[in-house]
Amino acid sequence: MNFLLYLFVICCIYQVVYQLVLIFVIIKKKKSNKPDSNNLKSVSVIICAKNERENLQKNLPAILNQHYPDFEVILVDDGSDERLTINDERLTIINLSKDEKIGLGKKYALQNGVEAAKKELILLTDADCRPVSENWISEMVSCITEEKKIVLGISPYKTESSFLNGLIEYETAQTALQYIGFALLGNPYMSVGRNVLYDAALLKSKKWSAAELSITSGDDDLAIQSLATKDNIAVCLSKESYTISDAKTNWKDWIQQKQRHYESGSLYKLSHRMQLGAYLFTKLLIYACLFYLLFSDSNEKNISTGIFFFYFISITLLNLSLDYFLHLNKRWYFSLLNDILYCIFTVTLGLWSQLKPVKNWK
Repeated sequence: MNFLLYLFVICCIYQVVYQLVLIFVIIKKKKSNKPDSNNLKSVSVIICAKNERENLQKNLPAILNQHYPDFEVILVDDGSDERLTINDERLTIINLSKDEKIGLGKKYALQNGVEAAKKELILLTDADCRPVSENWISEMVSCITEEKKIVLGISPYKTESSFLNGLIEYETAQTALQYIGFALLGNPYMSVGRNVLYDAALLKSKKWSAAELSITSGDDDLAIQSLATKDNIAVCLSKESYTISDAKTNWKDWIQQKQRHYESGSLYKLSHRMQLGAYLFTKLLIYACLFYLLFSDSNEKNISTGIFFFYFISITLLNLSLDYFLHLNKRWYFSLLNDILYCIFTVTLGLWSQLKPVKNWK
């Protein structure tokens, strides 16, 4: 049998088992989740914004109207062209000038917000995000315990009827599958900064290195890289704990966003880089080997076609499970097409982000 056929079979099995294990631990957690509704620690919600007036006017009311007894909202304006003036006794606005900026991205703004936080817990979100319910804060806080100091939340993008939006939805679901699944397996490596809760003392202990400040991304995942352990991490899977964002509507903006996000990957722990690299590399090998094998002799062509059909059915069902249990990837029936595009764009943009870094986070 052709070596490439062996490789093709191994990569298909690896991909299916990899995703099956992750979805299994998520389903298990979903069914056994028993949050502590009596946990009412005070919360500082921090939002870093730059030229986000329209988004803040749309999304801030959903945050200020949360059903929670003790919380404040800290808005850090990172050198916007126009100063924000929003009056609410629970809202504190910190205005940073462009001249005092240290480093790229929003880490300096975030650090200012963290230092100003007065409450026991810090909940991070973005200006272009809004909670899906008035119980967002209480649901996230319910997962905090004496041992669990960090809670990873989920933040999908709003579903729109466009080809790009379908790809964004698929990529977001794959990202959630991995960072939530591995956190439940005791191997946390990232969060989404749009929805993550920290013990305030723990987050205040984070000091950004020169390497971290030199890139625009990483305010979410690099904090997890240095602060999270298998014992202090929890996840919140309640639908009411979600925040939702408007996705990019054109390819140029989305590509720039992904370039910025991928920059922080080079600062991950080696084990995490290998883990994520193996996932992507084996996925790429599946399509590369299949392309070659389809032009080989009839016997190997038939075998590879049968194996690929198994792979196609498996990833489709796995994505259906993501939609059913986590309400992610509503267009699961396009999983194969989006899986191929996901491979192409992730590799291309990941390499391009290292060659041509993004200089601004907004």
